[in-house]
Amino acid sequence: SNGRLLREGPFDDVWIQPASGDAGGAVGVALALWHRYLGQPRTSAERRGTWTPRIRPTGSSALAPYADEMQASLLGPRFSDEEIAAWLDGRNITSERIPGPELPAVVARLLADGHVIGFFQGRMEFGPRALGCRSIIADPRSPAMQSVLNLKIKFRESFRPFAPAVLRERVAEWFELDYESPYMLLVADVAPSRRVHPAADTEQRVGLDKLKVPRSIIPAVTHVDDSARIQTVRRADNPMFYDVIAAFEALTGCPVIVNTSFNVKDEPIVCTPEDAYRCFMKTEMDALVLESHLVLKP
Repeated sequence: SNGRLLREGPFDDVWIQPASGDAGGAVGVALALWHRYLGQPRTSAERRGTWTPRIRPTGSSALAPYADEMQASLLGPRFSDEEIAAWLDGRNITSERIPGPELPAVVARLLADGHVIGFFQGRMEFGPRALGCRSIIADPRSPAMQSVLNLKIKFRESFRPFAPAVLRERVAEWFELDYESPYMLLVADVAPSRRVHPAADTEQRVGLDKLKVPRSIIPAVTHVDDSARIQTVRRADNPMFYDVIAAFEALTGCPVIVNTSFNVKDEPIVCTPEDAYRCFMKTEMDALVLESHLVLKP
């Protein structure tokens, strides 16, 4: 519905509050108190003159600023490298500490080699989506990855889809979208140039058999109707997550990774290092990144 509003609706620009359910009521209460009871003006980036519409002018390669003052919705707790080191050492958990500038390339190599990674960085996301700080990430080019993630890690039905996280400046090259979707709330089709044409007999398949037919060169994030639920990533919002995707592109030519929430079925998204480690150990994830600490399974 959000994607249709963007494509077909009467609006020049669309912004969707990422936790627009019961949790989002807290944002509404805070704004109401600020404006109605404290007498503060209802301001926005648009009114301050620092915002322009998010759609790029035709032929422009520059990204316009956009009026998302939630700045990727990273409002939760964070844990320092020192806190994580103390927690790991206190439990005799073997890890390797990788300097921050080197971490994206290390993670990208693990992804390209087919490993599934629990990725724990910075402040936790506010809202229902993991956006690169409490995420499970993987290679979208693998035809088997959707099934592997569902059955061996998320412990849920094998048909459940996964979302692509894509560099904002590359999104129009891979999807029929050239727009901000920082909260994974817009669906658009995979670009025709990235699709593959199934054999004629595969169109006769029904039910779960349809999932076995690759429909694009990123099959792990492509729905059976060639669409995908997209997260666009700007470096200004989440530098480490952006750098991991950029390093993956440098290695593979693909500026897209699988991003799903760091949890298993019927459990909330992990918040603390202990939550993350417990989830890591009870699934078949291959690696865990806790800030700059890398934990590998034999």
